[in-house]
Amino acid sequence: MSSNSSVKFDVSDCTLREQSEEHFGWSNANGVYIVLRVPKSTNWSFDVHDIDTATRYFSQQSASNGGVLLEMDVVSVGGQTALRGLFKYRSPLPQSMGMMFVSILWIRLGDATAQINVESIEQGTTGVREATVCVMTGESPASASPNVPVLMDSIEDMFADMRARPLHVLPSDNSQYDQMFPDHPLSKVRHRMAQLEATLSIGAKEVALAAPGQAPWWKFW
Repeated sequence: MSSNSSVKFDVSDCTLREQSEEHFGWSNANGVYIVLRVPKSTNWSFDVHDIDTATRYFSQQSASNGGVLLEMDVVSVGGQTALRGLFKYRSPLPQSMGMMFVSILWIRLGDATAQINVESIEQGTTGVREATVCVMTGESPASASPNVPVLMDSIEDMFADMRARPLHVLPSDNSQYDQMFPDHPLSKVRHRMAQLEATLSIGAKEVALAAPGQAPWWKFW
């Protein structure tokens, strides 16, 4: 289980890579990284059940960081209601055309929020999932190259231009294709978050803080 007194989940197949007063970080042999951020004050202007406002808020946040929101859900974990978002970003690896996928779970505990990230970066050959689904469905990806050719002075400029283009939600991002591509980072992130949610528990003290009437944030409970 995670080595945090308030929020626990199974990391038995992982190695602890980072530890500080604010977070713990683990990774496993499958290329998945998990980060637990200890509960801290959060000033959201919306309730956890207001999925439309949450979707707009996190869509804007991800877009401002060059990413795109793929999914936003309200889920039950450890006996508490939480928000779960799934995001797609460019890989932080230099010269890479791959993607990084991040699933985030926000668990509100009184006036604080615990955050858990599950992340995986696409490496090696990229674009296979997208291309295969496009052939299967006959659809063109929203991120296809423009019809008007753009002249580049170098390969470096071409990569820079491609990486600067905004990301989009693609048909291949749908969970229905995860079984076809179990080793794709998007599939691995979804699978690992599901495992995490199934094993997560919350300490009695934090459950008490999250009880109705403890903070205005929970007024709709």
